[in-house]
Amino acid sequence: MEAQENEDWQLSLDIDDSDLSLTPVLRSSTSHQTRVEKALTNDDLGRVRIIPGPAGIVQSAKLLKAQHILEGVADSQVPTQEYILKVAEDYEDDECFTSGPWVSAVDFVLKNQGIVTGCLGNISKFMKKGKLEQVVAILNLEAPNALGDLTVTLKDPTGSVIGSVHHKVFNEGTWYRRNHFKKGAALILVNVSVFSPKQYSHYLNITIRNIVKVFNRDIGPENVSGLNQGGVLYSGGMTLDDEASQKRAQHVWTEQPREEED
Repeated sequence: MEAQENEDWQLSLDIDDSDLSLTPVLRSSTSHQTRVEKALTNDDLGRVRIIPGPAGIVQSAKLLKAQHILEGVADSQVPTQEYILKVAEDYEDDECFTSGPWVSAVDFVLKNQGIVTGCLGNISKFMKKGKLEQVVAILNLEAPNALGDLTVTLKDPTGSVIGSVHHKVFNEGTWYRRNHFKKGAALILVNVSVFSPKQYSHYLNITIRNIVKVFNRDIGPENVSGLNQGGVLYSGGMTLDDEASQKRAQHVWTEQPREEED
């Protein structure tokens, strides 16, 4: 049985570039109609919607190859199968991208007419006026620092970055506590300031205004959407009100595309 499964997997890799297609990006417009972006260009490689889980392996491989060709790292003669194998290995190592928090975060963005993009692997490309308009990432590491802030490492399917969560995020009067920011949690952030001491060295400065949602690592299959009772249900029974977070999200996911079209 196992030999048959391995044979099926190998056969699934017997494809060429003509067999691969990218999922169109759906974005809202001023007329509230759907606009489909069909062409993949140098400016929007990272805007293709990332499908959570193994279903996105071929899609991610195609994107990685296209990016390497544009950057001169590889040429079109490199078999796409090699990229598929590489991405498949990465997915095996990063089970967090099939976990409840990640799926919940992606689900929340899509339900609010947003697009999940991977930006941490190429921050310079996505940064505008010193900020990232949107970050959807898994919290990989966290530790308090001497200033009372929380130093974190965030990762998405394209890469990782170090950041600092300001201590005021955890003050009384906010929804958040330090135990919400544990390894495996998924964060949705908007308009995040980027500190770049060197050209290819970046750090994120995260404040309460940047946080749209935090999906706790304890979310299980029974709450995979993360939207029960109008908020995110944590293991301690705390529910976050969606109203404020959706207002922050809509500015980026609805208003921003309108600005780009003007």
